[in-house]
Amino acid sequence: MQLSGAVDKVSNSALTPLNAADRAAVIKAVRSDDTGRTVPVSRQSRQIQVLSKWALAADVSKQLSQTDQTERNIRQAYQALENLRRQLNAPGNSKLSAQQQQQAQQQLAQLEQKLVHSSSGLNADLTPASAQPAPVKASLGNNIDLLSERRQNEQVSILLGRSGSAVSISLPAGQSAEQNLHTVQQAFAQQQISVSSNNQQLYFSAEARDARKLQEPWLISGQGVRVAAGNPVSVKLQAADSTLAQLGKAAATADNVQAYSQQIQLAQQQLKDALGKVQAQRAALQAQLVAISQSQNDNTELNALSQQLRIEMQSGSKSSVSVVMSQANITRSLVEFGLG
Repeated sequence: MQLSGAVDKVSNSALTPLNAADRAAVIKAVRSDDTGRTVPVSRQSRQIQVLSKWALAADVSKQLSQTDQTERNIRQAYQALENLRRQLNAPGNSKLSAQQQQQAQQQLAQLEQKLVHSSSGLNADLTPASAQPAPVKASLGNNIDLLSERRQNEQVSILLGRSGSAVSISLPAGQSAEQNLHTVQQAFAQQQISVSSNNQQLYFSAEARDARKLQEPWLISGQGVRVAAGNPVSVKLQAADSTLAQLGKAAATADNVQAYSQQIQLAQQQLKDALGKVQAQRAALQAQLVAISQSQNDNTELNALSQQLRIEMQSGSKSSVSVVMSQANITRSLVEFGLG
């Protein structure tokens, strides 16, 4: 929807921060009064500025609320892991009993169930969720070992599904597991795939745009003992477990309390890192909200108009703005903020 040329300048600057739905709603709300007559251009421009700031402030306030909820979830998850760690570290305990292993699995499953919802604000790897699609993660089965040291040179070639991409890995004889991991990481980095390991298990991560490379079966061929020469082997990667699911599986085989406690602490560190990011995000949103408020207060005329519109909307009268805003189906955040 195009505005008249006389209000383009003010409207463009005022509407730029808004999403498409809010922009369309604000424009429609100021173009006509309740009798269908065209609103004067000067009034349109002033109302656009006011309503745009209301919509922007409402959106920032909504993001702040979501950030606060995410922070609460992070703190609760951290405390739940701390309680579990203390229970397992009871005096005199050096090994996990079968009962403790089962207890740990149950508590971790309950915690993951609480965090699985999108409203938790956390991804499966205990990092803050974002508007962008989460990276795709998968693991390579233990039947193919690319990390262990070998006495002979190894050459492994991998065709990444039907994407047309391929990886070639040269693993020299006598190279340690750490060095082999570094070699594998370098090879996959060329395909925008990151690689990590846990107990000799390889984990791969790619952005959503490259998900196909991890979701379709790989054709692996090689020269050596890791992958026997001959026909390529088709291997389907497994969806990577979440951090808490990995902890639960580890509990089923863990016997050393101290070692398992350290694994829990690694998950807690992930939550600490997530908390730092969320707090930084909240500080930025608070500063943005203050800037919007100051911008409103700096302009006496717009502030007066803002108060007038707010009173009209609260009174329930069929004023031009309130009626047309209702007809335009202004987004929920704008209506909630406008109604005070």
